[in-house]
Amino acid sequence: MSATRSDPRLPARMRDHELEAELRESPDLHKLAQVFIGLAMNRARADHTPAAVQGREVESEPQDAND
Repeated sequence: MSATRSDPRLPARMRDHELEAELRESPDLHKLAQVFIGLAMNRARADHTPAAVQGREVESEPQDAND
């Protein structure tokens, strides 16, 4: 499989880039799992940055050590 037509929206350095893929008999499930875990971790980190939390109201109640 290869790209046959260049997209004019792409920068000039990317217009002559060719992409090829080969079908495997068995997928690399370990690598696929690593990709999904990485995506989930990046999303979780992005959701917990101060910029993402800014503007949200946080309700907190004082807690005793014995609770």
